[in-house]
Amino acid sequence: MCGIFGYVGRSSETLTDAAGVVLQGLKKLEYRGYDSWGIAVADNGCVALQKHVGKIGEAITRLPTSEIGLGHTRWATHGGVTEPNAHPHLDCTERLALIHNGIVSNYRELRDALHSSHRFRSETDTEVVAHLLEDCLARTPAGPDRLVTAVMAAFRQLDGLNAIAVLDVSTGQLAAAKSGSPLVLGWGEEGNFLASDYSALLEHTRRVTFVEDRQATLIGPDTIRLFDADSGAEISPAVTEVEWEAAATELSGYPDFMTKEIHEQPAVLRRLAAGWHGEAQRLAAMVREARDVFAVGCGTASHAAIAAQYLLARIARRQVTFATGSEFSYLGDFVTDGSLVLAFSQSGETIDVIDSVRAARQRGARVAALVNVEGSTLWRLADSAVPIGAGPERCVLATKSFTAKIAILLMAAHELIGRLDTGAALVRCAADEIERLLGDERRDVIRQIAERIHRREHLFVIGRGPSYPLALEAALKIKEVSYVHAEGFAGGELKHGVIALIEPGTPALVLAPRDETYDDVMSGAMQLKARGAMIIGISPEPHEAFDAFIPVADLGSAAAIVNAVPAQLLGYYLALLRGHDPDKPRNLAKSVTVK
Repeated sequence: MCGIFGYVGRSSETLTDAAGVVLQGLKKLEYRGYDSWGIAVADNGCVALQKHVGKIGEAITRLPTSEIGLGHTRWATHGGVTEPNAHPHLDCTERLALIHNGIVSNYRELRDALHSSHRFRSETDTEVVAHLLEDCLARTPAGPDRLVTAVMAAFRQLDGLNAIAVLDVSTGQLAAAKSGSPLVLGWGEEGNFLASDYSALLEHTRRVTFVEDRQATLIGPDTIRLFDADSGAEISPAVTEVEWEAAATELSGYPDFMTKEIHEQPAVLRRLAAGWHGEAQRLAAMVREARDVFAVGCGTASHAAIAAQYLLARIARRQVTFATGSEFSYLGDFVTDGSLVLAFSQSGETIDVIDSVRAARQRGARVAALVNVEGSTLWRLADSAVPIGAGPERCVLATKSFTAKIAILLMAAHELIGRLDTGAALVRCAADEIERLLGDERRDVIRQIAERIHRREHLFVIGRGPSYPLALEAALKIKEVSYVHAEGFAGGELKHGVIALIEPGTPALVLAPRDETYDDVMSGAMQLKARGAMIIGISPEPHEAFDAFIPVADLGSAAAIVNAVPAQLLGYYLALLRGHDPDKPRNLAKSVTVK
């Protein structure tokens, strides 16, 4: 969740502005979610430190010019949102500046052992690591590898999933180690880099090394060395050239990333329809060969996983069992060596999904991962990684990555019945309809609906059949960006409790495609209307129940792709009207790497 960025520049007559490089790197990582930030650089053998609570915004650094620095965006876990709790944290000698992503499960025991001989300035588990490393460094013999040797010794004492990085101002080196939380090394012409996501490195280099679990690294201006953190043995680093361009992570004239990424959906879908036949065939082959199929994801990815149940059942007559990532382990007894797990994740670093995949692999199951980030942990764990091809997604909310997953599933389901071209044609039709929706008067209609309801604190979404996971996704989009309490329900569940919550004027979004669910979902809409709800219909045709109507094309099994977009726009306009930043909702992170 937290963002990590480090830089070691090469010597030159004019010193490199490491603080500025690190600050820009942290700005690239803002999407990960954070509530404080900080930067440390080396300054004549001392640590120069700058820490703040809140967002980076247009911040500038007041740190001295330096060739080496590291920075961090913190999402609070242990200790409140305060400057003392912000990273980096220093050891007692102020030689070391340390940053950390994850949770040190045994920090209390470590702190108790260190407390009598060290001065603690924060409430965090991270500062414990700084003092532990201080002790390990004092016990490590002098030599060029002293820092990374001490880091490995300290790291071996940590319980939990963690990534740590440390700046040693005495040697001008960075060292790091990880287990669970992501770390990426960047090989640049002007120096070398460390980050928690390679999208932050793209303006400097596309040559990266993905640090695996239980590995450590020592970074200098001219070299990057990799080690097995348990044995201490040196490893030859594998260098990968990633394909995303830096320009893909810029706003490109849009007011915010949520708007940009909503508008990128037609292009993403057309790219999938034209060029993803091989990926759809590969995914379909794994489903065809499996004895049973499980789908797992968290948040928006879980809604795509639920959609897999419906698409594969209705189109290809294949049964899929869904579990959200954090609950999957409780179904583990059913997973065998004949099983296939479909794992969904935008970032490829969602810890609950990764844990689910690891558990499934231990039971002999195969794993197909639908993932957006090449080289991510999930990408590397899967037997087959299916890129969803959405491109960088900088807004915390998932938009284009959701519709891309549905498109690939739709194509794979049609491939299972020998009609891949039909699936691709439906995806192209969905792209055309979304492009029309974003460019015509329907966008204004959605904005006007938002103006009518933005002071309401509760909103409900209903859908049936394939529209049920879409109802869940629509509600999630609205609540996470606008902070309106929104809930999605299967339409048939209204009379089992939900309808008690309806009051006069309560907004209710009704997903009503012209499929076998239409009559039943509209019956539910009429029951809501009879109790005073304001009915907002998303459907190919108007209905007497609708107080507001957003018309969409009738696209059959591709309806979920198109029908996702009005809720994205509604949530966006509600956020603006309620004064919220659509790209960085409070308390949320793009990549959830801690439990």
